[in-house]
Amino acid sequence: MISVIDRLRPNRSFTDFFVTLSLALLLIWFGLMNISGASSGIVERWIKGHLFLSGLLPYKTYIMWGIGGLQALSGLLIALHSVPDHIKRLAYMFVALYSIGALSLMLTNPVWIDSLGGFPAIGAGQGIIKYLTLLGLVMWRLGNRHSETIMLLGLIVVLGWIGGMKFTGPEADGVDPLLKTSPVFNWWLTAYFAKQGASNVIGVIELITVVLLTGYWWNRRLFTLGLFLCAVTFITTLSFMVSFAPTWHGGMGGFPYLSSSGHFLLKDLALLAATFVLTSRA
Repeated sequence: MISVIDRLRPNRSFTDFFVTLSLALLLIWFGLMNISGASSGIVERWIKGHLFLSGLLPYKTYIMWGIGGLQALSGLLIALHSVPDHIKRLAYMFVALYSIGALSLMLTNPVWIDSLGGFPAIGAGQGIIKYLTLLGLVMWRLGNRHSETIMLLGLIVVLGWIGGMKFTGPEADGVDPLLKTSPVFNWWLTAYFAKQGASNVIGVIELITVVLLTGYWWNRRLFTLGLFLCAVTFITTLSFMVSFAPTWHGGMGGFPYLSSSGHFLLKDLALLAATFVLTSRA
């Protein structure tokens, strides 16, 4: 099994291309969603619930336009091969600062599930913690020597925390419609397991992946197997964007306008890119 995975290991040129493509697509798409107003509900929710910034709610539209413009511009600068390196670095630095800002929302906004007693039952924060991996990915582009560790910790936090939540009722309720509309899962997982059981199976797989990822510090072959499971996981979740209709903003006419679910799923593109980086260096 490991030897097969080794043969599938991406080379440096493919990894560079995929990282550039992923970051550019993510930033430009999110930026255009802000500029178009499709992200209005998301931005309003985060500003309204913020401990210190709720007073800025009347300026929500201008905030969306400003952030969206910077996101789209950064994505464009990253994508264009002709852009000088020092300009690209500015774009990457913006993404790093934006990621840190997004992660700070864990400390300022209600991101926990009250019906489960609050922390550590993570709710709205599930999309936020993905920015840790994105931060590591950008640090890798900037040549930071700690980037590999940050990316790995990001993957462990996302899979471990969200995987643990799979054993709760609210998370099973959220996962169930994704599974039922997916051609990958609806013909076997939901056929043999009840809603909670299907969620538990996924949770077990994600927690096993976390254990394997810790092989980075003690067994590189198990670490490689963990990265393979990461890639399978993120490719599968990205496939939900095709099969799960609520990915798209119905009020805006659907595709290509992302809903909050679409924003959550699309971030896995950055996690997949980080997986490829770690695999190429394993």
